Amino acid sequence: MQYLSSNGLLKLTFTIFILVALGFISNSSIAWQRYDQGCNSCHGGFFSGVSPKGTTIPFNNKHEMHINANYMDAACNLCHGGQGVSYLASSGGTNTNPGIGCIGCHGRSYDGIGYSAAGLRRHHFNTGTTSCAGCHSNDPEPLPENIKPTYYGTVDTNIDDPCNLEPDFLENWSIGDTLGLDNDGDGLYDGEDGDCIICPADLTGDDVVNIDDIFAVLGLWGNCPDPCPPYCDGDLTEDCMVNIDDIFAILGQWGPCE
Repeated sequence: MQYLSSNGLLKLTFTIFILVALGFISNSSIAWQRYDQGCNSCHGGFFSGVSPKGTTIPFNNKHEMHINANYMDAACNLCHGGQGVSYLASSGGTNTNPGIGCIGCHGRSYDGIGYSAAGLRRHHFNTGTTSCAGCHSNDPEPLPENIKPTYYGTVDTNIDDPCNLEPDFLENWSIGDTLGLDNDGDGLYDGEDGDCIICPADLTGDDVVNIDDIFAVLGLWGNCPDPCPPYCDGDLTEDCMVNIDDIFAILGQWGPCE
């Protein structure tokens, strides 16, 4: 076995250091490692409440909304590392939670893959942001909206409900905006997403799946309007069309909603 000389080992160490500094090796293989490297172009500065998307932020400051005890009340190390720097996919973590940064609330844990913001990337792609297209070809299929992100429901934050349902709206505190997030990337936000509806086949909202819901599907028959997703009403199978498969889905959920 041939061993590196001390000089060769020094060169190898220096090369790795340069690669890390240039971003070829990092905690996250994402194009934007920090919010202010690209996220701010659509969502505004993190220390301001101004958002090109029209969202109004409490205190006029996104950072304050994240840490205020009456709002997200997030532990600092959920977002920050040891040097106080915040990265999208890494942080110091706590005794309760791993150090995965923004992915802790905007991504999910996938068995065999680790933590991923696959749903968030799909949401951005479907809404016309293609900066990450082609860079994440190994993304898993996003988990449903009602699956809690890693940091939700823990002692480190007030955030608890991925469906953002009344009376608390525990996913979003932006003023006058109760849409929250689209963590599975299907274009449907929180409680509007079929994953968050206890009885998705109850299209008439009378807490029972019956012949009236079949009539509702017949009235919505055909292809969903472009673009799809978001999926249209009656498309229970999420294939961008309302057809016989959706009637079978209703028959599979027949009876009172539980």
